[in-house]
Amino acid sequence: MTATIVSASDAGYFDLMKGLVLSVRDKPQGADIPISILDVGLNRDQRDWLTDQGAVIAEPGWDFDMPDSMNTPSHFRALLARPFLPKYFPGHDIYLHIDSDAWVQDWSAIDIYLAAAAEGKLAITPQVDRSYNTIYKRPRRYRRTQNYRSFEWSYGWKVADRIGRNPILNCGVFALPGDAPHWTLWETAIQRALSRRTLLPRKGWPNLYFKLIEQTAMNYVVFGDRAPATFLPAWCNWFCAHAAPMIDRTRKVLVEPNAPYQPIGIVHLAGEDFQNHPFELEGLEGPNANTRLRYEDVAKLEKTL
Repeated sequence: MTATIVSASDAGYFDLMKGLVLSVRDKPQGADIPISILDVGLNRDQRDWLTDQGAVIAEPGWDFDMPDSMNTPSHFRALLARPFLPKYFPGHDIYLHIDSDAWVQDWSAIDIYLAAAAEGKLAITPQVDRSYNTIYKRPRRYRRTQNYRSFEWSYGWKVADRIGRNPILNCGVFALPGDAPHWTLWETAIQRALSRRTLLPRKGWPNLYFKLIEQTAMNYVVFGDRAPATFLPAWCNWFCAHAAPMIDRTRKVLVEPNAPYQPIGIVHLAGEDFQNHPFELEGLEGPNANTRLRYEDVAKLEKTL
């Protein structure tokens, strides 16, 4: 069974994606795994570097009709291309997508995603964990939550009331078989949302909810269409914006900040400028460390442990 790791980037995000690629290639299991990259604005030197790493590069078009009035940024092509990954990179049994602002620390997470997808299910991680600060904050009124408003914006209040209470399934990392029905369902769900917003232009384009359109659509595929899915633990796609990891100096790894201190599989730096944010990492039986959590920064820190 063949699998490929897929990501996307423009020139501005290349340094982050470079960290993702190196975090894959520096592990024995990732030395030869196919890497597929959606190019939404890379320059020639960046493309050459990726080619030297064995990556296959494809430049997506606009896979949905976008009215000129939306003034949609070019890099949004990467979001709207996700339901078409088997088209852009044919020949693989499983597609494991990882956002360019994430990187692989522990390969066991990759194995879990691929094994779960091999069962014919979408393998994806909800944005919930006992360590995340989001579950300890004073809750917002239900209809003011991001999840509810995303569903309402895309599909109307009836759908939002029905499935907007579910946890957000984060599309920054997911694995799916190439022949799964989810791809067509996902395309249909995105088209449904785009068609609705075209009829209701008064609320503006683009905005936060458009940026989340493909994620909201995949959540609809799971909770509305009831497509087969399995939910993985948070350490498989760790949101650093919701909880800073701890540093285990003995094992030389980032770990979840509560027992049993599971090593984090994929470090995800989604959120406003969390890619450059300095984190104060509590040491597990050792001193704290202050560092960004980009791949290259953590790799440099680990060499000092």
